[in-house]
Amino acid sequence: MAEKSKKSKGDSAYRIKRARKKKPLRFLELGILFLFVIVVAYVASFTVQITKGYSSDKETTEYYLNLQVLNGCGEKGLANQLANKIEMAVAKPLAVRVIDTDNFDNFGVEKTFIIARKEGPAAELLTQQLGLGQAVTFREIEDNYLDIGATLVLGTDYRIIFGLDDADKTTK
Repeated sequence: MAEKSKKSKGDSAYRIKRARKKKPLRFLELGILFLFVIVVAYVASFTVQITKGYSSDKETTEYYLNLQVLNGCGEKGLANQLANKIEMAVAKPLAVRVIDTDNFDNFGVEKTFIIARKEGPAAELLTQQLGLGQAVTFREIEDNYLDIGATLVLGTDYRIIFGLDDADKTTK
């Protein structure tokens, strides 16, 4: 029984195992390296977009103002007609939302003016942006359930303030 065969170095099974151990896996290594480069490039582009992208160029809104518009000159439906125009006339850092339109106590108002209903710079900014050039008066509303920040009372000079001429004046 001394003839049991032991694998020798010249045996073919031994050579196959040895050949597999020496063979490098270059394709797998290159594939992993390629994927790593793609991930690094994606992360770098994402970082650049966040730090220098669109978000840094936008001007932010700092003040929000709920506005009540009252018709003080007597033209029918004027407060409703100008509500959207007022919202569009305001620029950042102020954002205005017209939440109530109605008639003023009397219709003899000649100059448009603003009454601040809450403390803060929002009513002053609106006065500057509309070019009213007068001081804002402060009068708090007792039951301010609509959260009104300021009241704009339209006078007969509203066409000059909003750049309207007689052709733009329409009653609907």
